Amino acid sequence: MKKLLTLAALLTTVHASFAQPAKPSYAYFEGMNLSMGVAQNSTEATSASTTTKGNTSLGVAKVNYTFALAYPAKLGVSATFDMKNSKLSAQEYLAVSGPTEVSIEPGILLISNSLLYGKVGTYASRYEAGGNPTRNLSGMSYGVGLKHYVYGQNFIQAEWTQRKADGNSGLEGVKFKQGAAALYVGFNF
Repeated sequence: MKKLLTLAALLTTVHASFAQPAKPSYAYFEGMNLSMGVAQNSTEATSASTTTKGNTSLGVAKVNYTFALAYPAKLGVSATFDMKNSKLSAQEYLAVSGPTEVSIEPGILLISNSLLYGKVGTYASRYEAGGNPTRNLSGMSYGVGLKHYVYGQNFIQAEWTQRKADGNSGLEGVKFKQGAAALYVGFNF
């Protein structure tokens, strides 16, 4: 009988040591998360005399780490990757160049499972046109988003971003601007 009681006590202790506390809903957003989705990029190149516009549907991926601040604030750091080049015209593209954006995303909890955030960061791509040499572009990005947890650690996310390239591309007088609307599905680790 003593062995049976010892075994039962040992099993209860082992079971309790492996148990994890339930994550409170306000902590859903904290830590590493990965999301993938679709986006619609509207790209515009403006020179002194002409404006060229193009729309592209593409896949996107986002890696984010969110820190807890004083309740109800959160602070995220993200890298966003476009999975396809954005088309300007039949011969002109803004090509994928590593992470398309790296951004800081301060946010506030609206309810326990919804986060409204702003974002500001850097933007990078590469201009390619027919047989002309490629030009690296860099600039800034800003936008807003909403992340909503739907079940456990799974979430959906909607985001609007405006990207502008600086005038350092070597293309005199040409300004690049891109608007992106994205919808993601993701998982928090």
